[in-house]
Amino acid sequence: MIVEFAEGFIHLFQSAGKIFAGMISSTIPMLITLILAVNFIMKVIGQKKIEKFATLMGRSKILTYGILPSFAWFFLSSPGALTLGKFLPERCKPAYQDALGSTAHPLTSLFPHVVPSELFIWLGVAAGLTTLNLPVADLAIRYIAAAVLLGFIRGFITEFIYTRLENKENQS
Repeated sequence: MIVEFAEGFIHLFQSAGKIFAGMISSTIPMLITLILAVNFIMKVIGQKKIEKFATLMGRSKILTYGILPSFAWFFLSSPGALTLGKFLPERCKPAYQDALGSTAHPLTSLFPHVVPSELFIWLGVAAGLTTLNLPVADLAIRYIAAAVLLGFIRGFITEFIYTRLENKENQS
């Protein structure tokens, strides 16, 4: 019984080591290349243009809470996506942060540079789907679509609550 437990325990780490070695030879170089490409695109576009774009996006709730978080995560990753909120009107800032929180991890499923530290969670899910011969991309796209919708709803509700509390405070 103890020997079987010890063998199983060691086997767990041997399997994890094989997976890690596979990631070092495939996933990590792809991730580094993707990060370099996104950084290059940002340099070509320019920081000022990205900031101006964020200011324009802040004029619409759908753009602010539906599109801007995905754009920010894709082009700026962390912590750049978080700082993009500084260009929004004050009433939008808490809601934008809420929408960001809803979209970060799902975007990592197709764009691993968004939150690289969370990539390993998605890779575990993808490995399970691959083992079952199920399509990974279909789930990733549905996951992202649900996150964008949820981010919009959360952002809208958070802005509503923030505005109500601010008005209540101003009346006091």
